[in-house]
Order: sequence, then structure tokens, then C-alpha cells
Amino acid sequence: MSRPRRPTFDPALPPRAVARMRARPEKLLPASAKSSRRLTWRRGAALTAVGGTSLAAVALLSPAAGAVLMLLLCLGTTMVVLGLVSLKDSFTDDWADLAMHAFWALPVSVAGVAGARLLLEQVVGPLGSVVPGDPTTAALYLTAAAGGTGAIMRPGMVTRLASENADHYVLPEDFGRPYSYASRREEPEAHLFARLQQATDRVEEGIRVLGGSFDADHTLSLLREEEWRMAHELLRLRSLREELLRRGREAVSDQVTRALEPQKEAVDRAHAALSERVGVLAGYGERVHAAVTAHREWEQCQEIADRAAEYADLALSSSQESVHAEELDDGLLSVEAAHSVREELVREAVDAGASLSAALRRGQDRDGDQSG
Repeated sequence: MSRPRRPTFDPALPPRAVARMRARPEKLLPASAKSSRRLTWRRGAALTAVGGTSLAAVALLSPAAGAVLMLLLCLGTTMVVLGLVSLKDSFTDDWADLAMHAFWALPVSVAGVAGARLLLEQVVGPLGSVVPGDPTTAALYLTAAAGGTGAIMRPGMVTRLASENADHYVLPEDFGRPYSYASRREEPEAHLFARLQQATDRVEEGIRVLGGSFDADHTLSLLREEEWRMAHELLRLRSLREELLRRGREAVSDQVTRALEPQKEAVDRAHAALSERVGVLAGYGERVHAAVTAHREWEQCQEIADRAAEYADLALSSSQESVHAEELDDGLLSVEAAHSVREELVREAVDAGASLSAALRRGQDRDGDQSG
């Protein structure tokens, strides 16, 4: 396993938000894009609500603005339709595609706005004798404001969640070269983090496969906290290592190169320390993986033993020679042996998890005391 394969989330995030973002990782923002965010989703929703309400007020107070407001609403609806098309379909790759779609999107939008206006006239039409402006157009803008604000702020919107929680997850892309192979020498932090993620994934698999015999929920939560903490440590180490490599390439003399040696040694020591910590966690993950493999081996042997009688009947009916009982019992012996191995490995994994949990908890308490 050479690369991180999935996002890592802050354990403090709500589980439902994490589940939604994990299901749509392509919506998450890499570190290079997080600093360039301009408009937050809450501000966008507020601007939508204020803008729609303001234009509704204009429609009520100014009869002459009705035609212009209807034109703006049709154009705005067209932009929304084109935006939805560009999000849903893969054939809108550039502005030329969007321009082509505008030829049908504009008439559809005009028809939609006209139809909505006809419906609202039945409800708010009588208000025309009370207010000086156009209550139907005002109602359209209020509806657009409410609908737009609700669409932006709906709880399950992954794009909004990804933007609001951009500082609470780390992506594989943040470690460089997301879609091509990088050697352990080129991206050592990425390889370390991949091993750490693999350990967490193996414990999750163990809980799912082994069931009640493997109670590791507490250990898993500590592993997730450690994965999140080490993600930032590894990213920081990667940034410093790349800075040293750049300074080394730009060095104009041996004196500059020698001046970089203490910093290189500090980076090497930090990498060795992190490698040791990851090795401990990865070793626990390997124990759990061995227990899962033994469990599946036992299940498969049990399935074979369950079919032993059918195969024995087939052998008796197709052969004139008697079938020895000891040969038929081999499957049962395999089941017993596999079950014994499974129980032993699960017990070892549980004990290792208890020891690891205690060590991680002591480390977190020590870090908390130092920061305090």
C-alpha cells in the first residue's frame, strides 16, 4: 500500500456530516484550494435571502420596475438551470457547451417563470388593488429567495459541508501525487500515513467481521484521533522537508549546504520518531488482520464441513468401494483447528488492543499536560 486512499476526518465532527462527506469525496477541497475560498455558504444564503427580499420590495413599491424584474428573474432561472446541467452532466465541459445549452434553457426558464406567475396570480392577484406595485412578481422573488436559501443551507449538501469544515479533514491529494505512483523515497510521509490509515481500516474491518468477540470500539476511536493528529504532523514534516530540498537545490555554495545540515538532521529525527509511532499502530493492525483472516478461514472450513454429508453420499453412490470414516472426519478436524486458531488470534488482538489503548491514552494525557 503506497498511497493514502481516503480522506481523514476530525473525530470531533458530527458522524452524520462525516458520513455524507465520506460518501462524496470528490466534493472535498484539497489544501491548495482551501485558502482560496471567497464566499462562505452562510454568507451566500444570507445574500440570496436579502437580495430576493429586496427585489420583492422593489416590485411592491415601483410599478415601472415589473418588466425589468421579470426579465432578471428569467435570466437568473436560466443561470440556475445551466448550473444544474453543468453539475449533473459530463458533456458540459466548457463555455461553448453552456452556450449551446442556453438555447433550450432560456425558453424553459421563461416558460417556468410564466407558469409560476399564472399560479401565483390566483392567490395574490387581489392584492393589486391594495399595493401600488406588482404583488405577483414580489411573490415570485420571495419564493425564489426562500427556495434558494433552503437549497444552499439544506443539511445534506455535501459542497456546503465540505466548505464549512475545510479545516477538519485531510485528503490524499494533500500528500502530493494523488493519481500517480510516488516512491517511498520521494514521498515518505505519504507512505507513513498510508500505513496508519491501513491500521485504522483493519480495526474497522475487525469490528465488522469478528462481531462481539472483538470489542475494539474504544481502541478504534483512539486510533482515529491518532490518525487525525499524525496527519497534521506528517503534513508539517512534508512541508519542511520540501522546503529543505528546495533550499538545497538553490544553494550557491558549500557553506549554505552545511548550514542546512542541522535542519536536515532535525527532519530525519522527526521522521524516525513518527515512523516508530506508525510502526506500533501498524503492528496492531496486522494482528487484527491476522484474526480476521483466521475467522474467514474458519467460516470457509465450516461451510465445507456442512456440505461433507452431501459429498459423502455422492461418493457412496458413485463408487463400489466403501468410504473410510476417518476421511470423512478430516473436514470436521479442519473446522476445529481453524476455530482454535481463530480464538487464539482474536484473544491476542484483544489483548494488544487493550495495551495499545492504554499507551495512546497515556500519550494523549501527557500531551494535554504539556500544552496546559
